[in-house]
Amino acid sequence: MKHSKLVGLACLGMVALSPLSASAQTAPAPTSSVSLYGVLDIGLSRVSNVGGSGITRVDDGVSQGSRIGFRGREDLGGGLAAIFNLEMGVATDNGTLRQGGLAFGRAAFVGLSDQKLGQFTVGRQFDQMVGALLRYHPGFNTGIYGMTPGDADRVAGAWLDNQITYVSPDLAGFKVAVQRALSEGGTSATNAGNAWSASATYGNGPFNLGVATTSIQGHTVRPGSSYGVSQFLGTPLATAATAFVLPEYQATGIGASYAFGPATVAALTTRSTFELANGASDAMKTVGLSLSYKLGELILSSGVQRAKLASSAWTTVTLGADYYLSKRTDVYVTYNARKASGPNTRAVLVTNGPSSDDSQNALRVGIRHRF
Repeated sequence: MKHSKLVGLACLGMVALSPLSASAQTAPAPTSSVSLYGVLDIGLSRVSNVGGSGITRVDDGVSQGSRIGFRGREDLGGGLAAIFNLEMGVATDNGTLRQGGLAFGRAAFVGLSDQKLGQFTVGRQFDQMVGALLRYHPGFNTGIYGMTPGDADRVAGAWLDNQITYVSPDLAGFKVAVQRALSEGGTSATNAGNAWSASATYGNGPFNLGVATTSIQGHTVRPGSSYGVSQFLGTPLATAATAFVLPEYQATGIGASYAFGPATVAALTTRSTFELANGASDAMKTVGLSLSYKLGELILSSGVQRAKLASSAWTTVTLGADYYLSKRTDVYVTYNARKASGPNTRAVLVTNGPSSDDSQNALRVGIRHRF
């Protein structure tokens, strides 16, 4: 009797699992998708003073980094999905790859996403400074030229290799993320030692808030070409390209914004701490305010930031007008100006060479298309 019951149950199970069974025919099949996306930004820039001369050039990726990416998702059932992202940075003006020629320098990661538990990924991606804080930076609406000197606080966007990243689900507008990047015996191109990054963000209606921090052992900086200084933490620079590998580097920031109808006010403060092998240390401290106003398809923006490191300081003013021809295509005009002060301190807008004096400005007209 027991034997016959077991046989019957086995047969029933085989029928239930059969692709011809009614339940199998009506059960929803797991879905998967792969999408191609990108941003192409290009325009004409006039920089007032680079090494003593004004420069006019076709420049790309200023308002937003040009890129082509592939994003995929496979539904595994029960709210679980496999995800991946491959994204390459491209120079629209000449067709070459950005990020030092890496095939997928902007993103290369794979992982799992669960509706209740959050997202877990492994690979190369941005640290948490950009995702949590960029929207509050005065340079957000005017592009890379208006970002913090040398992008010292990494808010413009910087990567870490060999990342293990966890992002929580959205809990009533609140979300946290934690990242750990392994040095892999000092072979990592982004961090000679271990690195970590974390953020907490909140968004509910007109109010948004972000807090982030990143710590890196073996972070490389070139303060002469990036900040326009002649010495760094008391050490004279042999050349503007002199590099320092910092045993300890940490950037922390907090930003917030509030929308009053078509107007949005944002504020951001950051602190980037540098430490040399000889024990010398100091921090670049910044505070910035910005205002944007939407008039139909036109967005007007302005902002100011003050940055200070030791006896050097920089004041940056940003102005922008961005008109959307469609949801995907916009044309814009931006103006970014930086004034330096302090002994032997020159002005330098991000991605440009240092000025021969204490001021540098850039006027740009550009077009951006997203797909």
